[in-house]
This record gives sequence, structure tokens and C-alpha cells, in this order.
Amino acid sequence: MEKFGFVVAGRPVPAQRMTQKSKWTKRARKSLQYQRDIAWLWKKASKGKKLKGDLKLSCEFYFNDKRHGDLSNLVKAVEDGLQYANAFDNDKQIKRYGKTGIFFDDEPRVVIRIEEI
Repeated sequence: MEKFGFVVAGRPVPAQRMTQKSKWTKRARKSLQYQRDIAWLWKKASKGKKLKGDLKLSCEFYFNDKRHGDLSNLVKAVEDGLQYANAFDNDKQIKRYGKTGIFFDDEPRVVIRIEEI
């Protein structure tokens, strides 16, 4: 069973629901760039490993103020970024969530852990 963890520095960015037309807005481009950043960090942490079978995902979102997106869109951005990186075939493989939530700290970041179960 494989386990990986990494940190995405900076303020977490929620996933944006978008159409072909709306994906060119500033907000949507920021969300897509964040997902690419997650993909790059995954590839660095896992050395390109692809996870098989059922998975458990933990996402700790740290903010330095009370302004934040909703948890489901934050988690979706992480799932989409990992899928974009080919960390797994489909986010349907995620069967459980570990420690996942919104927390407050002076240093905004996301702590991501994913493991095969």
C-alpha cells in the first residue's frame, strides 16, 4: 500500500464550476492554475506513481483569515489536480476521507495526504 503526502504553499483556491465560455474568467484561470500546481507537486512527491484501487484522501486547508471557499469546492480542486496529474484513473477511487477540514493559522497552505486502502 502506497502513501504520499505533500504541502501546497499559499492560500487554497476552490474549484470553479465552469462552462467553455466562463473558463476564461480570472477566477476560473486562477482555479485551473491551482490544479496544475497541485499536479506538479504530486508528480514531484510521487515520482509519477499512479495509485491503484480504493483510496483515502486527507486535505487540511489552512487560512490566515476567516475568508474562505466552501469545503466541497476546496476538496474538488485537490481531487481535480490529482486526477490531472494521473495520480489515479478516476476520483471515484476515493472511498474515504481522513482528516479533512478548514483550519486557521498564520501560514495559508494545504496539507494533502493520499493512500491506497
